[in-house]
Amino acid sequence: MSHDPNYKATFVILDDIEAHGLVQFNKEYLDEGFFKNFIDFQKAFSYSISELVSKLDTFQANYNEMVILAIYSELSYINSNLEVIKQFLKIIVNPTMIKGGFDENTTLNQILKRVCNKMQYPEKLKNSIRGLFLADFGNAIAHQHYLINKNGDLVIYPKDEKMKKHLNIKDLVDNALQVMTILDAMLDWSDGKAKSVDQKTEALDNVVIDLIKQVEVLDRKLDRLS
Repeated sequence: MSHDPNYKATFVILDDIEAHGLVQFNKEYLDEGFFKNFIDFQKAFSYSISELVSKLDTFQANYNEMVILAIYSELSYINSNLEVIKQFLKIIVNPTMIKGGFDENTTLNQILKRVCNKMQYPEKLKNSIRGLFLADFGNAIAHQHYLINKNGDLVIYPKDEKMKKHLNIKDLVDNALQVMTILDAMLDWSDGKAKSVDQKTEALDNVVIDLIKQVEVLDRKLDRLS
């Protein structure tokens, strides 16, 4: 099994869902073509955003605008991963076993809440799981409760002092790696295996490497904005 704590935590949660008898294959939510296309999209996105960042120097007159584009691209990418994670849970969780069930319109946050309630998790653990799955971030993006500032920050819940949070491009890359790891663990779990670090697929390795490169390049670029 991977040593990444997010990977391991995802496996523990899925194993617990299964131990509580909540697992059922819901084929109506499975679209194999979509999932395969999304994996290809992961690779294409990573390459494209890396190319954009590497060429920011060439956009002297529109540098801030290109940084904003990079931020929007990252937040959209994270949100796309969260949507796939939500779909995965709908494929493997028995809706009749959780209060309220779920349908096409049920959000990721709602599914997590109902599953955690069914398993009678304490509030502290529920909050940890919400954090793992970036529930606040996902809700903010889904309901347009965010601002993108020209200084290179994304602000979620800008009108709520309690929930307000500033995220720079490096934070967004970290979040992207987190949701990618969760999805990776989910796919491994569904295949009945836990990967070691050395057994990760070459495709995912390439995506992670590209995202790390984004951090390194953007760290230098964003010095201009400080």
